[in-house]
Amino acid sequence: MIPPTQASELPFNYQEIYKEKLHGQVLFNPTKTWIEYLNRLLGALTGVFVVITTFLAFKESKKIFWYTLAALILVILNAILGKYVVDSFLLPGVVTAHMLLSIGVIYFLIKALNIHSISEVYILENRQWIMINLCIVFLQILLGTQVRENVDHVILELGESAKSEWIGQLGIMFISHRTFSWFLMLSHFILWNKLKDSTLQRYRHGMMALIGISFLTGILMAYFAFPLGSQAIHLFISLVLIGLHMNNYIRTKSIHV
Repeated sequence: MIPPTQASELPFNYQEIYKEKLHGQVLFNPTKTWIEYLNRLLGALTGVFVVITTFLAFKESKKIFWYTLAALILVILNAILGKYVVDSFLLPGVVTAHMLLSIGVIYFLIKALNIHSISEVYILENRQWIMINLCIVFLQILLGTQVRENVDHVILELGESAKSEWIGQLGIMFISHRTFSWFLMLSHFILWNKLKDSTLQRYRHGMMALIGISFLTGILMAYFAFPLGSQAIHLFISLVLIGLHMNNYIRTKSIHV
């Protein structure tokens, strides 16, 4: 029920037992073990909460129910895919698909929440720029997950002790992700400027704060050999940003409508 904290808690021949399943990567790492374990616990907790949400939505509103049901289906699919991520030993493309399903869950829950709690829809002249930036963030997350997959394989080749060499081995995908970040910054600055007279000032300043944190953590990873927690924060901020764009696109409508 609880993972070990040291190798002595494992069977004496654990390296032989798990050699085939773990593709030979059998050196016990308690940090990675507990990250994996907590990820599974949080995944299960997410499933429980979405099941409860779907049940309550069914009792209250059919319109909300269908969105929460869609979120529940994606959570279940992601749980299945998560197992495949581990069993396939981080097969290229699977980690990215895992992330895409998570973004889908975020969208459906935000949509359900807006139907339930937001009565006022704001008229916005430059609404299309929210969608433009949403798509740009989405593409950047796709590039980022590809880089993340490459990082895993570079670590296998060079080892945990060669952190300073990881970035140099990531190739064109990392360069594309890093270069595209400047387009992301430019597009968000344009949106920030276009919203200066709108009522969405919390959104306007919030997205730029998130961009700033994202850039900072990206710089830390690129130039300071992946400090502890920088990858998790970088990813978390990206998901919050795309959720912020989704929420404000949903709760606005074009001036022409």
